[in-house]
Amino acid sequence: MSLAGATPGRLRRAVDDRSATLLVVPLLLFDLAVFVVPFGYLLRIALSERATAQAYVEGSWSVESFTYLATASNVHELFAFTLGFAVVATVVSLAVSLLYAYAMWRADGALRVVLTAGVLVSMFTAIVVKLFAAVLVYSPNGLVNDLLVGSGLLAEPLLLVNNGVGALLGQLYVIVPYSVLAVYSVLATIDESLLEAARDLGAGPIRTVRAVVVPHVVPGLLVGGVISFTWSIGAYAAPLLIGSGSERTAGIAVSDFLLQQFDWPVAAALGLVVTATVFLALVVTWLALSRSGVDTGV
Repeated sequence: MSLAGATPGRLRRAVDDRSATLLVVPLLLFDLAVFVVPFGYLLRIALSERATAQAYVEGSWSVESFTYLATASNVHELFAFTLGFAVVATVVSLAVSLLYAYAMWRADGALRVVLTAGVLVSMFTAIVVKLFAAVLVYSPNGLVNDLLVGSGLLAEPLLLVNNGVGALLGQLYVIVPYSVLAVYSVLATIDESLLEAARDLGAGPIRTVRAVVVPHVVPGLLVGGVISFTWSIGAYAAPLLIGSGSERTAGIAVSDFLLQQFDWPVAAALGLVVTATVFLALVVTWLALSRSGVDTGV
């Protein structure tokens, strides 16, 4: 259809459609520059031959790096640990986030401001600073052990750093603020009249939460879960700084292959496997949200 022969209404719609298309172009270019090109380059490196005297054989094609990942038992153990670490961190994060977000939702006035500020300040604080604070709090001479030993509850300090517990606590410092906001954003949409109706029908506080709050908050838990899992499957700083040498995640392995072993094809292939795992988690979450009746915009 030519614009010269169009009616004013059709002409206006055509101009609107073209304007909407032009608005999307910068976003597509951004995605192309930030995601498509880097991941395409990563895939190209992963499909190169491994070399001993250099990072990779330029111009070569090989699936050797993926074959190595598929057959190396140490990589299987490492990835299994990473998946287990991510699942445990996600479950604990959701439990903590649900309690914290519920407290934020029911709090009033200054208390709600303090609780919200606590989440936002933690979220905007640098990861290294948060992990350093975690070391000060959970170390044998830290705040937690001082309170437990000083109060007489324990005779000896607990080992909460330089092990798997420390890695988990450090990872929770990173992911819980994001999960709390995901859950709270859903809790804030609950109609208070539903809670009053449940109480009028004789439901106690626990039954009201179980019958009204929990079903409503499922989408927020799913979103918080995928955020926590995505951060944890690529965990690097917390296991490295607060864990011991045994807490080797896929993120640490990628760094080792890249910087210490100078094996770029395997580092790139492992990075792609981690990314594929994240996309799989996103697809599962999207399907769960769709089945729960949430509008996913697709």
